Amino acid sequence: MSGAFQGKVAIITGSSSGIGKTTALQFARQGASVVINGRSKDKLDELRATMEEEGLSVLAIAADITAYKECERLIAETVKHFGGVDILINNASLTMNDTFENIHPDTFNQVLLSNTLGAMMPTKAALSQLKQSKGSVVFISSLAGLHGLPAGSAYCAGKMALTGFWQSLRIELDHTGIHFGICYVSFTQNDKDKRMLAGAGELVEVDERPALLKQSQEQVASAIVRCVRKRKAKVVLSRFGKFISVMFRYMPRITLFLVTLINNRRIAA
Repeated sequence: MSGAFQGKVAIITGSSSGIGKTTALQFARQGASVVINGRSKDKLDELRATMEEEGLSVLAIAADITAYKECERLIAETVKHFGGVDILINNASLTMNDTFENIHPDTFNQVLLSNTLGAMMPTKAALSQLKQSKGSVVFISSLAGLHGLPAGSAYCAGKMALTGFWQSLRIELDHTGIHFGICYVSFTQNDKDKRMLAGAGELVEVDERPALLKQSQEQVASAIVRCVRKRKAKVVLSRFGKFISVMFRYMPRITLFLVTLINNRRIAA
């Protein structure tokens, strides 16, 4: 299969569902050999079978990417099967919906680690391969990585940490030729079965967002693929996301007032 990524090997973490799944499909359809990753072997096997039926080049590896040994295994199996690594999309992430006051420390830690170590450890493990290929690393962040939001303290902390990590690597590893990018994803259509973590670690439904503000998973995946193809450093997705990012940066007092007002009304309701 020919395409923009013919001969390239792409690892997409957290790709058994949602944005990660759609991104994996887009890379594969543009010629890449794709490694899909997640914790659920059953979901990965289902996606692998679907992709193979389409004639796509795919390898499924179940691994906990917050653990460095598991990340080393992920990279080693990828290299053994495909010969190297050209692209790493750090997409895996847990989300939450509860206040800092209510959240259990274990739940806080789980969300925080998924959004920090879940991107940092795969990058560390893949670094030598990426230096050889002068490849691309993209971190999937969100608007919560630009400004703190209520009921998402651990998630926001994790996504903001990615910005600092991305900035550090761009400076430290500039001489290597590796492309480091970050995508701040706005509101996106979710899988129907997607859940978030609440205070005690229980799974709850994701809050519904206005349809006009949401992008499709295909639109988000296309932006991620384009970020790699054009080797962009920073991407803020959707017109709404760009507007909010400008508000966060240039009108912080107004933004804080509005977000606090909305949150106080939600609490009072």
